Amino acid sequence: MKKNHVTNHLKHKQEVRRRMSIKGKQEKKEFGGDTFLFQHPGIEKAVQIQDNSRDENGNRVAEDFYKELFEHVIFVVEDDIPQKVNMAHFEKYDSMKVFTDVLKHATKFIFR
Repeated sequence: MKKNHVTNHLKHKQEVRRRMSIKGKQEKKEFGGDTFLFQHPGIEKAVQIQDNSRDENGNRVAEDFYKELFEHVIFVVEDDIPQKVNMAHFEKYDSMKVFTDVLKHATKFIFR
């Protein structure tokens, strides 16, 4: 096999692996007039998010789960700069719809 062919083949394999990598994958989506950025923390961190939000009986604690998502997955984009977001951010809306839609999307985004 020619050297050039092997080099090109290896470069192609690296590019395919890079595109398939889930960690760091991003997606922007608009909810309630705000643009949110969802960034995948990687498989290991996604599993840790699930584990860190469980009580001593193994039940998911919603508040802990949401805080983990806000810390590692969900950001609000203001002036083209992603900013950390927390539950207080959603108080400005007149219902919980934006809050629940953002959290549903984040959950689907990292656990699809």
